[in-house]
Amino acid sequence: MSDRFVLEASKKEVEQLFDVSTARDDFFKPDYNITPGSLIPVVYKEDGKRKIYTFRWGLIPPDAEEEIEGNDNFVVPIEDLEEDEWLTECIEQRRCLIPANGFYKWKFSEKKSTPFYIRLLSNQLTAIAGIYSVWESSAGRDVYSCAMLTTEANTLVQPVDNRMPIFVHPDDYGQWLGNEQLSESDLEKVINGYAMTELTVNRVSEDVNDPENNGPGLIQPIPK
Repeated sequence: MSDRFVLEASKKEVEQLFDVSTARDDFFKPDYNITPGSLIPVVYKEDGKRKIYTFRWGLIPPDAEEEIEGNDNFVVPIEDLEEDEWLTECIEQRRCLIPANGFYKWKFSEKKSTPFYIRLLSNQLTAIAGIYSVWESSAGRDVYSCAMLTTEANTLVQPVDNRMPIFVHPDDYGQWLGNEQLSESDLEKVINGYAMTELTVNRVSEDVNDPENNGPGLIQPIPK
């Protein structure tokens, strides 16, 4: 399960990489232990314009009575998109990019779970493929929510877990945020945007197990 990730990039880095601008400095406070239900900065396209705003991480179903009902929908396997009418609508009409520096995975054994941090080898800011929805609350307020898309883990990540979020290459940002329906080959290109050799997996402190813990120490590699 990919239920934690990291965003430590500055406002300038995010705006330059994703070609967006905002007056909101509070969107970009470094967070080293982001959990489902959090408000996270998301890049999306609306009314023909690329935008960035904070979405709730956890896709809220259209028939939900409360926002919290989306908390369990923080990831969606890309293979499941065509099996649900609502999810199909999301991938066809509401694709987004979730700025991230990396994500955590846990390797489970009978005795304990060991956390690992997966990022680009270059240590650069990247984006995770996402879909989003707009849910209207009982008070008439539009609530934007999103989910990460996951795929089968590559051979680098497989020893830790069999699933991983999809890192989107900058060359594919425009198409991903576009209005055109994506073909199977388009999706395959996005899924394989980064070669395995461009990623790194590092064991990190078990302090990340506690969602209350935060800070750059959580992503520091533990020597083997």
